[in-house]
Amino acid sequence: MTFSFRFALFFLLFLIAGWQTKAAISVKNVAFQTSAGVPVTGQVMEATTKIPVGFATVALLDAAGKPVYGTAADANGQFTFPKVAAGAYQVSISFIGFATKLQPVTVSAAGALALGQIFLETDSKKLEEVVITGEKNLIQETDDGLVYNAENDITNLGGTATDVLKKVPMLSVDIDGNVEMRGSNKIKILINGKPSTMLSDNLAEALEQIPADLIQSVEVITSPSAKYEAEGSAGVVNIITKKSTLEGFTGSLNATAGNRSNNLNSNFNWRRRGLGLRASAGGNLNDRFGNSESDQIYFESRQISQRSNYENDGTSRYGQLSADYEVNEKNTLGGSLRLNGSNSQNARSLQSIETNPEGAITRQLHRDINTDGHSNNLEGNLFYRRTFARKNQEFEFLTTFNTNTNDSDYDLLEENGLGLITNRQENLNHSGTREMTFKADYTHPFEKYGQVEVGARSVLRSSETDYRFSSAPGLEAPLVQDPRRSNQFVYDQNVHAAYFSYTLRVDKKYILRVGGRYEYTTVHGNFKTTNTVLDKPFSNFMPNIMFRRTFKNDHQLRLSYSTRIQRPPIGQLNPYINDSNPFSIRYGNPDLEAELTHNTEINYSWLVKSLTFNASAYWRQTNNDIGSYQFVVIAEDTVQHNTFRNIGKNATYGSNLSMTLRFKQKGQWGVNGNVYYSDLNPGEGRPRRSGFMYNLNTNVSYRFTKELSVQAAASYNSARISLQSRSTGNQSYSLGVRKEFWNRKAGISLNMENFLQQAIEVRTTVQNPLWTSSSLNSNYNRVVRLTFNYRFGKMELKGQKELEKLTGPERPRNR
Repeated sequence: MTFSFRFALFFLLFLIAGWQTKAAISVKNVAFQTSAGVPVTGQVMEATTKIPVGFATVALLDAAGKPVYGTAADANGQFTFPKVAAGAYQVSISFIGFATKLQPVTVSAAGALALGQIFLETDSKKLEEVVITGEKNLIQETDDGLVYNAENDITNLGGTATDVLKKVPMLSVDIDGNVEMRGSNKIKILINGKPSTMLSDNLAEALEQIPADLIQSVEVITSPSAKYEAEGSAGVVNIITKKSTLEGFTGSLNATAGNRSNNLNSNFNWRRRGLGLRASAGGNLNDRFGNSESDQIYFESRQISQRSNYENDGTSRYGQLSADYEVNEKNTLGGSLRLNGSNSQNARSLQSIETNPEGAITRQLHRDINTDGHSNNLEGNLFYRRTFARKNQEFEFLTTFNTNTNDSDYDLLEENGLGLITNRQENLNHSGTREMTFKADYTHPFEKYGQVEVGARSVLRSSETDYRFSSAPGLEAPLVQDPRRSNQFVYDQNVHAAYFSYTLRVDKKYILRVGGRYEYTTVHGNFKTTNTVLDKPFSNFMPNIMFRRTFKNDHQLRLSYSTRIQRPPIGQLNPYINDSNPFSIRYGNPDLEAELTHNTEINYSWLVKSLTFNASAYWRQTNNDIGSYQFVVIAEDTVQHNTFRNIGKNATYGSNLSMTLRFKQKGQWGVNGNVYYSDLNPGEGRPRRSGFMYNLNTNVSYRFTKELSVQAAASYNSARISLQSRSTGNQSYSLGVRKEFWNRKAGISLNMENFLQQAIEVRTTVQNPLWTSSSLNSNYNRVVRLTFNYRFGKMELKGQKELEKLTGPERPRNR
């Protein structure tokens, strides 16, 4: 029995046990509430339209105005008090946007009382308040960074996680889907606070598999406390998915049709008396295509010109089941299981022409390359949370298991200038990653002296790749495996950590947080074919400190310092050689070492009526920086090698400014800008590289009526420089319109992206003493998609603790 099967079986037994226990509790609770009396029924209606008001809160008050019973109306506005003793009462009915209704009633022991239809009057003042406060700001500040409330952005509907991250302040996404935070792609991305192997191998591809409709918000954490894993030089990005904590059953369906992608997603939530179940499933089809061209000049003589076209058709699917169960008021159990899978077929044609200094063609090749990719991912976690009598005192234990398999195989046919097949290749590349995490955290508050957080974590990672390369000199010749290009690579990385963090709050004005995290890393690599072994254990202590001062009118000043680490991922270590382009081969570097980064930031935010400002300045110093590196070998003077190296020190000095404005109680406008100066110092007398870069994004929304809203977004990333290259800037923009109907339970959204241009183009140039290179990539990213979504089910507007104030506490359950 495999570990994955045992884990799934244990999770299923856990859900069944929780359900059986909860069923017994529910029976006890019903018996408690059905004492002697007669039923009282009624229906809540809107006075103007004469339609039912679903899910209104209904309370029964005694003659003194004290609550006796409480309940919630169903979707048709109907409510029932099962057993009410004889006497004089008042029925109190309330719902957002309506004036509270008080109706006197007299209950007789003779029989049931039917109140009939009770009409609620619209409260215009409350409706205006709902417009102002009912929707969160698109951007909200936190102690460690900011939160982008993705569920409030209608331009995300029908898109993917990539579309969401494009609009998050301090983040930028290039045309290849690579994510940066303040100019650095060394970031740790979490899903609901947990790591995922799905994101470790090919982040851009993985983000395309996560539907935007499931994302509630995105946290950008620029100054993580010691409690967070230290991975990610620039900071942490936490993608939070939607979930329901209200009682009842709810669900949603989302369907999208578009020119580049089509998807169908579903989400279901069920919660009753402390047991919550959530399930979601879906899939998508996508079509990506584009072209590129490049020119390389070697030794100021030979020139290689290449033209390429590609089309990538992909499918993905996912399914997730999660549960949490309140054993009692202080103990909670929970867990989740998620399956992901994807298939992709990439067809690419590559035309290469080599010319001599006189311009005569010396070599001509045409290659057709077909790549077939498959990946499957299984993620599971179990957690236990224990709270105590003292507020904020808490213990939590979490264990997670992730496994990911990835197959990427390609076959290649090469023709010479005469149309003859001169080379045939087959490359099989199979890889797998497994990761287990064990984490324990404890928070202890003091009455006067703040709180302490301590914890420990072990992350056990294991990766293995098996790549085999075969070739033949013609179409009829048999394929022969090349042992120099075939290998098995096993890589294990274990990280054991302990942390301490202390937070002191004084007079609601001052917050001081100090802490440190110690991490010990063991690394073991083994090239089985060549019998090459790598062992690199190392340890790091990473301190951090944060101070925040709050002034009048909620003005806030924050100073912070943290130390972060970036360990090279398997994709950068894997020595697998990809030479599908014979003039530009790519491979990883197993000798890479981890980089260490010092982050310092000062941040100031203030509020002026409906206008919120946030300004920050930061300095980031990275030692042993990992970056891409290109070179040529004299014996192979027309072959460009692309790999990774520890290229030296990288200092970044930057500033962020964001602003959010609410106008006319129905609109919101936000603008965010980031400008920074990067100084790359490779040392050893090699030339330094430095320059200014920036990115901007803005978002504006307006709700014309409760059912009709419009939103637009735009972003621009300036030119980028690295130690050896420079690439031009790129821009993205979108427009969305949403119309809701069926009492706002359903809606249709039309979203368009980059509709004024056919393709986004980025030119990259490389200049070295031995060769120069210029390439132009065109990504056809004009997107139009139509999304229909429907919400259904019933939920109670009051949580259990609030209902207990009306009905009395539950009887003891499973202490």
